[in-house]
Amino acid sequence: MEKRSAADKAKMIFLLLYFLILTIERVISLVTVFTGDLSGYDVLDWYMTGLTVGSIVGAYAFILTKCRVAVKNYPNGKTSASPVLRDEEFGKLSIAAGILLLGGMVHTEGTIPPIQFASYGMILVSMAIHTAQNVKAHGNGLLRWLSFSYIVAFSMSIPVVYHTAIELKWLFIPLEIIVSAGMVVLFTVMLRGFYNGTGEYGFSPLPFLAAVIGDAAVLILRWNEEINFFVLIFICVTAALYAVGKIASVKSGK
Repeated sequence: MEKRSAADKAKMIFLLLYFLILTIERVISLVTVFTGDLSGYDVLDWYMTGLTVGSIVGAYAFILTKCRVAVKNYPNGKTSASPVLRDEEFGKLSIAAGILLLGGMVHTEGTIPPIQFASYGMILVSMAIHTAQNVKAHGNGLLRWLSFSYIVAFSMSIPVVYHTAIELKWLFIPLEIIVSAGMVVLFTVMLRGFYNGTGEYGFSPLPFLAAVIGDAAVLILRWNEEINFFVLIFICVTAALYAVGKIASVKSGK
């Protein structure tokens, strides 16, 4: 039980570091925006700025109103000094993480990509600890680590919303907004299920197909201006992991 508690605490620390680091980066970006020249801002700029503000407010409002850490009760009526961190609490925090991520997937003025990647790294470490916990407790390490890898690759294949100068920008910009936000929502659903469950993912075809179609459309429309190799590579990795994971899931009877 002590090992479980120690792992839960580590899992929570890394998850909270994601919130801290990404919030700091987003606030720095907002300060850059509002202390700079706003005269040249267009609708997309204001959308990205508004989404960033809304994601920070929404994430912490959700945490304050929906997230509660359970306290262990003893027969004598006393409570433990340390909270019991249950999987459903991590599931709730994953929703807040997804809300905050919406504002992290837009390229506002003052964006600092290395800090953003550091924040994403924190949540990946938290996920890895959760996977290791459940492999030790329930076995079937292949399927659980494939689930972890697939969800990570899926998250990395989410396109960031950028400006573009292509002729079809009237089509591309709304499309990239829908694809980016939609994939964040899908990732959030997967992340919540991952934490609420035992680290296994059912490899549902609908999120996978939505990601492939959405990324393909975004990549193709902007192909001649700039090839987004990061998204291209990770959607290919996502596809490969989906195929392997689906086979492993069927063989394990899931």
